[in-house]
Amino acid sequence: MKQVQKNDSVTVTLVGTLDNGTVFESVEKSAPLVLTLGVEGVPKPIQRTLVGMQVGEMRRVRLDAEEGEFGIRRSDLLQEIPKNQFSKTIEPKVGLVLSMNVDSGGVTHQVPATIVELKENSIMIDYNHPLAGHPLNYEITVIEINGES
Repeated sequence: MKQVQKNDSVTVTLVGTLDNGTVFESVEKSAPLVLTLGVEGVPKPIQRTLVGMQVGEMRRVRLDAEEGEFGIRRSDLLQEIPKNQFSKTIEPKVGLVLSMNVDSGGVTHQVPATIVELKENSIMIDYNHPLAGHPLNYEITVIEINGES
């Protein structure tokens, strides 16, 4: 039976969970994910796990925060903003996700930011991805290898 090799195109289903069991990603058979091994964008631990798998086989892999696509939490992505810079229509509370405008290279982008702390005259905003700093657990099942099931 054919096994996944480096540079193969592999169609998979997967379930991604945090250590507490929270599902953060679910890719079902009705809309599977196609990964090409050996290219950027597919985390190395996932590529290593897929190599040698056969159609129908399921494996589990754990990615430490440093290995995952969201990385470690970065303190430079925390920003303290004076309360008077917030719209009066927003009632700030911890956990609220806002869409913030950020300038990068002369271009303004909208990025999500989470309120992590309320102070007397300011609000602490976190621009880290919500999954940054978390180990990620994946249960991956191979559906096709190079278009063959």
